[in-house]
Amino acid sequence: MSDENDPLVRHLVELCKELDGDAIPILLGGGMGLYLRLRFIAPRTSRYPFDLPVRSTADLDVFLSSSLIVDRPKIEALRAALGRLGYEVAPEAKNFQFAKTVRVLGQDRRIKVDLLSAPPEKGDAGKVEVKRPRIKPAGAKGIHAYLTEEAAGIEIGKQPVEMARLDPEARLQNRILFLPSSFNFLILKLNAFGDRKNDADSDYGRHHAADLFAAVARMGETDWAVAKEHLAAHGEREYLKKTQAIRRENFSKAADLGLLRLRESETYRRNREVFNTRLEQFIADLQDLFPG
Repeated sequence: MSDENDPLVRHLVELCKELDGDAIPILLGGGMGLYLRLRFIAPRTSRYPFDLPVRSTADLDVFLSSSLIVDRPKIEALRAALGRLGYEVAPEAKNFQFAKTVRVLGQDRRIKVDLLSAPPEKGDAGKVEVKRPRIKPAGAKGIHAYLTEEAAGIEIGKQPVEMARLDPEARLQNRILFLPSSFNFLILKLNAFGDRKNDADSDYGRHHAADLFAAVARMGETDWAVAKEHLAAHGEREYLKKTQAIRRENFSKAADLGLLRLRESETYRRNREVFNTRLEQFIADLQDLFPG
């Protein structure tokens, strides 16, 4: 497994330490979330008995829960923490992306924190200001998050990450870092694929398709149980119906676009023989997870 992400892990730990004083919990998605899951949490399973490389990333995709996005003092404390760590507003996505340049192995590397948010609960709609796709607590200054409707169940089955696993010397007073459940990760990735599958600037979603395969390959019994609970609780909600439709339209058979993009991905091309032995199983597993 590549260690190209290790410098980013150090900056993730740094961020968590800074958030500890205000007890601000975050969920980490995206490529870095998958990297941590495969490296520290998800063991190899008998159903997919092999390891896959994890792509490198320069982003920390930080998800804010529905209860956190309505908490103005904590969101403003999050903004202050990013400032203390040297992150500045990214001009291409003002106030919901923050970036800084660090020196790694003698070269400059840009690290970016993307803030994304679950939608607030219905009773809390008056506590936020929404100008899609932006959302922030009412009255907050200098910070937004990207409103992500498909993150509505982001806290279901979330998994805590112990700082000592990332840095043996790290000691926090609060649990700050969580990973979304495997099922939530798949929900987010399917929606990301649906948005990017025809986007040349995003490599046509090929990396999202490869991430879907990697996430399914590391799902254990507990992950499957959480997926069933999540589907039972939210199966009639629009974000899950949309996700099921994306799966059905793109990952139902080998000739579908999702499988084409998977086969086009760099990860697949480097591990063609491994992937080919489990493609049909991957299709069947996604159908079981997102029926309809």
